[in-house]
Amino acid sequence: MTRAAARWLFALALGATAGTAAAADPGELLDPEKAFRISVLPVDPRTVEVEFRIADGYYMYRDRFSFATESGKLLADVEIPRGKVKRDPFFGPTETFRHLVRIRVPLSAGDIEQGSVRLKVTSQGCADAGVCYTPLEQHVAVKLPARGSAAGR
Repeated sequence: MTRAAARWLFALALGATAGTAAAADPGELLDPEKAFRISVLPVDPRTVEVEFRIADGYYMYRDRFSFATESGKLLADVEIPRGKVKRDPFFGPTETFRHLVRIRVPLSAGDIEQGSVRLKVTSQGCADAGVCYTPLEQHVAVKLPARGSAAGR
């Protein structure tokens, strides 16, 4: 199946839950990895910062983020900033992000001991055209700084 055909089927599948999605041209939609570009940097030996650069015309839901180690262990105490409240026709008032969001993720002792971590990041976003993407699972790896060294921003 071609990439354009896959996008078209994806948009049709989402049309049932996204209201005006059927009116959106799936050929004009960005692939989710391009609409929601992820990167990760160490802040210190115990914390990484996951950054999403969100394309113009797209947004992400605050309450749809989750973070786990590659093995599937959920990470707790993640610092997600407050978003802008959007009146969503399907989810009601919900916080969203546009353009950029930075999220601080504390790591487990086991990850710190290994000196690197590979995270499984789950998120969900939408296009202003009326299409919401299915939850996106991305894997990112980062080498942690040695204890006692400075890192990050």
